[in-house]
Amino acid sequence: MQLPTRRAYHVIFDSSLVESVRYAAANDWNGIVPDFGVPKYSPEKLSSSERTQLRDLSRDLSIEWGFHAPGDDISLMTTYPPVRVGILSYFKQIINLAREISAGPTNVVLHAGFTPMFKKAGNQLSDSFNDQYASTYAQVLRENLSELLTHARPHVRLVIENHGWTPPIREVIEHLIPQGLKLCLDIPKLYGTDLKINQADWGLFQRFKGSIEVVHVHDTIPQIGSHQVVGNGLIDFEPILRFLSGLPAKPQYVFEVRPRDEARRSLINIGQIMKIFNFNL
Repeated sequence: MQLPTRRAYHVIFDSSLVESVRYAAANDWNGIVPDFGVPKYSPEKLSSSERTQLRDLSRDLSIEWGFHAPGDDISLMTTYPPVRVGILSYFKQIINLAREISAGPTNVVLHAGFTPMFKKAGNQLSDSFNDQYASTYAQVLRENLSELLTHARPHVRLVIENHGWTPPIREVIEHLIPQGLKLCLDIPKLYGTDLKINQADWGLFQRFKGSIEVVHVHDTIPQIGSHQVVGNGLIDFEPILRFLSGLPAKPQYVFEVRPRDEARRSLINIGQIMKIFNFNL
């Protein structure tokens, strides 16, 4: 059976990370990616001995680690000073945990986040508030990512996902790629609600294909949403997988389909696409 070389599932509903490592080793995975948006996986809840146990177990079972920082309720463009300090402190704890648990190089995926929205009355087509403060939020994002990149080197790769990218965010990303910032290509998020590719995001991935470290795999059913089983939705995976099959280095393919048995169904379906088109992922 053809499968991606580096393949992991998104750990959300598992009872423990020890159990996740064992499940992965027995079910065609060679990696797991816990999400720190899940409270019980928070760094302060894992003792030094538990971290050692996880590192040793994953090494013995040849399971690679990846990590996903919280993104739905945290923004790296937050300007409020004490909140900003708290976010950076927590993200550094995540990086430290990733460094301790992983026996080899690993990655942490994060979102840039969002800015406040203050629309004017009437049928305004442009968001004048964000236009006015674009450089402010871009500077905060650049500073925060630079600080985290410095903290993460050399063992942990920081990876930014195509989640809500705007022109200022893309400019910051291009500025920081030479400093080691990596890219996460979330396949369904590359498509708009009309299922057409976001050409601005797609162009960035094409220009910096050597920086793609992680790929998120799931499908989209328009009436329900994303994070569906691959093959159950309307995403055309062939053109993206064709592009990815030509990358100079193999990224980590993370199947963001829950629960994990559905992620495994998606893995097998991707394997069938690989076989049909003779893709090497």
